[in-house]
Amino acid sequence: MSQKPRRVIDIHHHILNEPGYVDRLIETMDRLGIEKVCLSGLGIGSARWLGDLSPTNDDVLRAMDRYPDRIIGMGVVRLGQDDEGIVDRLHAAGFRGLKTTRPAKHYDDPAFDPIYERAEQLKMPFLFHTGFILPTVHDKRDDVSSDRMRPVLLDRVARRYPELPIIIAHLGMPWHAEAAEMARFHPNVYVDFTGSAQGWRNRKSPSFFADLFYWENAFGKVVFGTDVHYSEMGDVLRDHERLFMLLNLPEPVQENIFGGTAARLFNL
Repeated sequence: MSQKPRRVIDIHHHILNEPGYVDRLIETMDRLGIEKVCLSGLGIGSARWLGDLSPTNDDVLRAMDRYPDRIIGMGVVRLGQDDEGIVDRLHAAGFRGLKTTRPAKHYDDPAFDPIYERAEQLKMPFLFHTGFILPTVHDKRDDVSSDRMRPVLLDRVARRYPELPIIIAHLGMPWHAEAAEMARFHPNVYVDFTGSAQGWRNRKSPSFFADLFYWENAFGKVVFGTDVHYSEMGDVLRDHERLFMLLNLPEPVQENIFGGTAARLFNL
């Protein structure tokens, strides 16, 4: 009897300003066996190594309308620019989760509490960029600082809003230990290992991950995501599969990483 293929959900992907991007994304997902993708549009212009990130929440809405069974909308919240009503507006439009990056203040600034509180009430998982961030043409205008996005700055948020699912992107690169400890201490905190096949993940040994995720059921706090151009998704998927094989993770644990945990977080 053939083994049932595992469910794969990409929890971290951005729409790029490229003709036919969403259609090519879906074709790639079909080829790789990726069931759903959590898609956001950052609306910030060009970034080195990734592409033109100018698409916005409106572009994601159009993609959701086109592929309602494949795309989970992650509404972008601009902390320090958007008012607290943004969460209700995004939820009403059909977004299932939230994404943020490049905040105007540290993530744990009390000014952002109304947004976090409403996200918790509406049960919208919140994906936070953490760690260093790609340079863009608008960094000076937006006064961008990677220091505002350290994983530990979500400690207060996780404690104050314990029912808010928090996803720490990129394992907080380079503050990996902070990110892992956040996942260990807080039941509502998860991490992804997103990034290109040429990036930070492949420069770490399996023992690096084993040392960070040392506690019982630690890899239950990891969720799969790519955060690359659709043409690189296959490489990132194989990276994760190879890493988890070398870590000798049991198949049920891998099933949760690749899709089971995301399905629960988004109540699929």
